[in-house]
Amino acid sequence: MDEKYERGILRISVVFLLAAVLLIPVGYAGIGASPILPVGFAVLAAGLYVAWQRSDEYGAYLSGLWLGPVLAAVVAIAGFLIGATPGELQALGGIVGIVGVFNLILRPVYRAVHYVVAGALQIGREIQEERSS
Repeated sequence: MDEKYERGILRISVVFLLAAVLLIPVGYAGIGASPILPVGFAVLAAGLYVAWQRSDEYGAYLSGLWLGPVLAAVVAIAGFLIGATPGELQALGGIVGIVGVFNLILRPVYRAVHYVVAGALQIGREIQEERSS
């Protein structure tokens, strides 16, 4: 599989895991979903985005990191809309973390599907070239 796809899969996992790391301690600290929580996550996302834009040395590592707080803010807004308690906010963070880990676990499956589809497309192209010549 192409390296850019591998990096994309890892980046998605890191975004979900960072969102979980932000949400779980908030719930554990007894803070429920409130309108201030997404604002704090948005400020953190803005700071990470600015750090990514200004960093030459660490830009590759910071490129998608700012999306983690954005995802955490979206989950916190959803939690606020449903009136999530601190425990429920913590559970939502756990679900977000499980999605990130599950994405990491599925990397070999993604790779196998990519090879099968790429091989089938290559065989289809070769058959098409034989028929046209």
